[in-house]
Amino acid sequence: MNPRNALAAVSTALAISTPSVLAAEIEEVIITAQKRAESVNDIGVSASAFSGDQLKEVGIDSAADLGGHTPGLVTVNSTSGGTPIFAIRGIGLDDFSANNSSGVGVYTDEVFASSPAYLGGQLYDIERVEVLKGPQGTLYGKNTTGGAINFITNKPTETLEGYIEADYSRFNTVEVTGAVSNAITDNVRGRFSMNYVKSQDGWQEDEATGEEFGLQDRFAMRGQLGFDFGESGDGNLRAYYSQDKSKPQSPDSEGIGDALGVPGFNVLNSPDDPRKVSVGNLDVDRDESGKGIALTLNYSFEYFDFVSISSWDTYRREVVDNYDGTSASTMTLIQDNDLTQWAQEFRLVSNSTEGFTWVAGLNISNELVEVVDIFDDSFLVTNSVTTGILDPADIDAFGLDQFISDYEQETDSYGFYLHTETDITDTTRLTVGVRYSYDDRSFKGEDTNLSFGVVTPVVALDESHDEDAVTGKIGLDWDATENLMVYGSVSTSYKSGVYYGAAVVDSDAWSYVKPEDVLAYEIGFKWSLFDNSMQLNGAIFMLEYENRQSLFTFTSDEFSNLLGVPVLDTTLASIPESETKGFEFDLYWLPTDSLTVQAGIAYLDSEVTKAPGIEDLRGINPDPSVNDAAIISGTGFVDALGAELTEGAALSQAPEWSYNGLIAYETPVSPDWNLRLQASYSWVDNQFAQLADSNAEYGPIEDLGVRVSLTHADENLSFSLWGRNLQNNDAETYAFTGFAGRTVYRQQPTTYGINVKYNFF
Repeated sequence: MNPRNALAAVSTALAISTPSVLAAEIEEVIITAQKRAESVNDIGVSASAFSGDQLKEVGIDSAADLGGHTPGLVTVNSTSGGTPIFAIRGIGLDDFSANNSSGVGVYTDEVFASSPAYLGGQLYDIERVEVLKGPQGTLYGKNTTGGAINFITNKPTETLEGYIEADYSRFNTVEVTGAVSNAITDNVRGRFSMNYVKSQDGWQEDEATGEEFGLQDRFAMRGQLGFDFGESGDGNLRAYYSQDKSKPQSPDSEGIGDALGVPGFNVLNSPDDPRKVSVGNLDVDRDESGKGIALTLNYSFEYFDFVSISSWDTYRREVVDNYDGTSASTMTLIQDNDLTQWAQEFRLVSNSTEGFTWVAGLNISNELVEVVDIFDDSFLVTNSVTTGILDPADIDAFGLDQFISDYEQETDSYGFYLHTETDITDTTRLTVGVRYSYDDRSFKGEDTNLSFGVVTPVVALDESHDEDAVTGKIGLDWDATENLMVYGSVSTSYKSGVYYGAAVVDSDAWSYVKPEDVLAYEIGFKWSLFDNSMQLNGAIFMLEYENRQSLFTFTSDEFSNLLGVPVLDTTLASIPESETKGFEFDLYWLPTDSLTVQAGIAYLDSEVTKAPGIEDLRGINPDPSVNDAAIISGTGFVDALGAELTEGAALSQAPEWSYNGLIAYETPVSPDWNLRLQASYSWVDNQFAQLADSNAEYGPIEDLGVRVSLTHADENLSFSLWGRNLQNNDAETYAFTGFAGRTVYRQQPTTYGINVKYNFF
């Protein structure tokens, strides 16, 4: 039986089975999804929550690992070193440029990350992670068309506590994590935490040079001060620093000779062995660092609580990436980015617990992105391309021809929101929320071609756009029984407009793409069974999507005519209308005090319901008489590879099926020691990285992991053995059209290690 079918069958069987009389009771999980502390099972929102211990147990070390264990969430790294992209229910981000944001809002202690660049840091000393599914346009605002993810860090404590944790794993990788927390004075508490990861060996090797890739070298630290003020006030000051000097993995390139019709160019393809790569003499490098500070203040008045959240973050990124996956400079990526953001939120939260509650707030923020991105395609301008004769000396060409994107983008944003919950009867609650959002975005920059020392302008842009939107939610929660809540909602959200800022070869590829809007319908339930030993949650939904911002690959008529061979380029364009329908179920069951069972399943049916026309493709030349394959045909958009975007085409980042499961058994092996045996499994269906590109299909991705832990009875010391990807799969985890052929990233091979953790209280 297929593993995913087996998992679904087991989940169904567990849901209808009668539990043991020794069943345990599930602990209540408190989250702040609706800006107040509430049980995850008492709110009419589809949500998943992970504690810090659960993150470690299932091997979630970074934000990109969350997708394998959350039904409906897809996470991938779109570049070699990071740049995590999130999608919930098929809504996310196609573009990885630093000036763009996902349709999934990501927050750390309620501070929004305005760019994917801020999300590359590792997870450490985390209290919990909350994944909210569906539009969150009322409380969270713009760029939450798919949902929101909240990372909540561990806070300072009144008494001494802390831990030190060391992990040694395959590829000679050492990871050390530690934290210490205690009261400093009667009214001040402090916490310091850190994380360090270092690899001596890589999991990839260049076939020609023997150079290794996929090595980690990361460091992060965080300091927090919690304090009391006045009669009813408290605050938290958080500062952090992160650094990443890893030697990132390299993608593979395939099909170049076939795509160009020149068999000799197959020498540029990567080796067949998925653990071998072709990088050549390129000095792949990553040097990134981020820092920031946030101040949260809370003060309780008689009828409401006042909350203020102030934050400032900055990130510096310098990268040399073998983005094309070849030993030649066909699409080498060089990045020099500086990002800064500051934000202020003021919030009033009613402290009433009966009849009627409300939350009202104001957001103000500024985002500045300064980017120099370079695509080096020097190999394309050598004689070897124009004559079709390969010269080994040309393969190492670097710096002879570069397309340089140099721009500055600044965004000012404002938002006002009101969220209310009203008890209609003893068992029925009405939720009504509304938000007004305003964004003013300016973009100034040039895209140039530097060829043999001569600078040629490709496109210059100096303009601004402002936009506003009103979004909202109406929901109804019904306590059908003491243990069963049924809810339904209609909600809207919007993703702000964006400028496509990547380095391009065609002057038509740079422009502004208008905002996108989502209208969502959802019905769900949260059901506690068998004396609260089982929790079964489910939801069905439909999303109507307007003006989806989507990445397209097309053939540049300007550069192709110049060189005499097809040269591909990318751009963002709008899909006028699309639709996604689906369902999700997740199960958490404690049949006994010793046994834990978890399972999840998600299904998505996504499609374009109105294909783009000329007005949606902005400046891309629609004239089929020109050598430009980005044309409008009688039935829709046709890309450079002949793939036609018509009504019914599936959306990107929308796998049809995904499954995850976990089973764990705990038992004492002596009066002082307890043993925990755990196995986890995840499977994600095929999906596309971008629309209308047959090269961009990748997957399925499957992972089987185990963890064996021995913990002292007083929980101060534990030893663990763990393994991931035990089947040694080499699945494609991301793919796109590269230089003529196809470029893919692959799954890391089997990894295993030992973990030791000591807690002091």
